Amino acid sequence: MRRINIRIDNKIHTESFLDVIELEQYLYDNLGFRWDPKTVANKIWNLNVGSTLNWDSYKFSINSKRRVGNQLSNNMTIGK
Repeated sequence: MRRINIRIDNKIHTESFLDVIELEQYLYDNLGFRWDPKTVANKIWNLNVGSTLNWDSYKFSINSKRRVGNQLSNNMTIGK
């Protein structure tokens, strides 16, 4: 899981994604990317926490990287 900060028009939006495919779909559907969303999604996904990627008028940064190993697909947590 990744929490990604997206700066658009000097406003920061934070989105969570389970995998790179979900991020790719978000770029295509919500941001209307003119470029290859798969390439951009892979670059964003592989960023280190705190580093940024500037792409056209967007600025992407990783807020956090977490494992989802103890979480079921319906968002219930094992062990609670």
